Amino acid sequence: MNWKKLKLIISREYLTRIRTKGFIISTLLAPLGLALLIFIPILITLFSPDRERIVIIYDETNVVAEKMMESRPDLFRTSDDSIEELRAKVANGSIEGFVFIPENAILDNQRADFFQSGGGGMQFTAMLQNEYRAALREIRLDRAEANQEIRDIITARPSLSARTITETGEDGADTSVLFFIGYIMGFIIYAAMFAYGAIIMRGVVEEKTNRIVEVIASSVKPFELLMGKVLGVGFLGLTQFVIWAVLASGILAIVGPAAALFMADANSAEALAVAEQELGFTIPTIGIGVWLGFIGFFLLGYLIYSSLYAAIGSAIEQESDAQQLQIPIMFLIILPILFIFQVADDPSSTLAIVTSMIPFFAPILMPVRIAIIDVPLWQIAGTVVLMIATFVLLIWLSARIYRVGILMYGKKASFAELAKWIRYN
Repeated sequence: MNWKKLKLIISREYLTRIRTKGFIISTLLAPLGLALLIFIPILITLFSPDRERIVIIYDETNVVAEKMMESRPDLFRTSDDSIEELRAKVANGSIEGFVFIPENAILDNQRADFFQSGGGGMQFTAMLQNEYRAALREIRLDRAEANQEIRDIITARPSLSARTITETGEDGADTSVLFFIGYIMGFIIYAAMFAYGAIIMRGVVEEKTNRIVEVIASSVKPFELLMGKVLGVGFLGLTQFVIWAVLASGILAIVGPAAALFMADANSAEALAVAEQELGFTIPTIGIGVWLGFIGFFLLGYLIYSSLYAAIGSAIEQESDAQQLQIPIMFLIILPILFIFQVADDPSSTLAIVTSMIPFFAPILMPVRIAIIDVPLWQIAGTVVLMIATFVLLIWLSARIYRVGILMYGKKASFAELAKWIRYN
């Protein structure tokens, strides 16, 4: 292999694509989209008009309605109307709905019914259910003459935080946060495999269509050309990830306090500090090992899948012809997503260990495990060796397809023809 030519191809692929409008726009829009995802729901909540809702309580117990109105006097009302009259009011929209509480609700835990015109929503219905349960609980406590201490015990909702213990014996991060981090990392790599693989395939198709590849192939070996394209776009993706990480960190540092300022009851420094503490967006501390695992498995996964995408690009005349040939690759990328929840939920299980060590699944599943637990070194090292071996085999096979496919015109190749191209001398 001519390393000097390989370096030139890598530089060309990298520098040509990093200057394109598409790269610049996508690199800037992704962090901006993150800021909008945080800010827009807050703005909608703050500025959306809240329509008045009135729910009538038809209470056969004659005591539950009073408790519910004490809790939410703005929402609940009683009425002397009959059931039929309440139904008519719901139908014509004069009331939001009415709650029917049966006579034996307190003693027999009978279900209450909420009748509405259909616009209540799941969240609103869940709120009504919580108010109904709270009212029944208070009435039962009153009848049992429970003191305040007992009431506090019953209504208390203590939380449980699952934490890890590091090798040094110190408390680690909350595992629920680690679960979320691993889940997000897995999906980022999942999307990246599609995005950067498509870039490789599209680049090969364009060069083949414009007959540029014929000129290039006269100066370098097809294997060097394929390897250069794969590595060049790989460095491009790594650059984009680094820029996204820096911009996202800066945006979160700004958007968090800004969101807290919007939500604060006052503009004083004290109120803002309290709002930031309660509503601010804190970026969890992620160890260097997690970042290295994320980057390393992203690069290895990219090398594996991009070599396959390059082979597909060399076998077709236009991008629309790639659908059939992409199906096996898409299946390999999508399949680990079916396991990602089970792996994140129990990263030490046999299923998690086996699936995360499969070379085609490892780019997505192994970073999930690394983010949540301390994966044994032998599993990481073994997976890396398997992925490197898989890449070497695939790049060799893809190069044999590539050397024939880039000079083939006139028809779309089938899987049988691709197998013949591999055997050509």
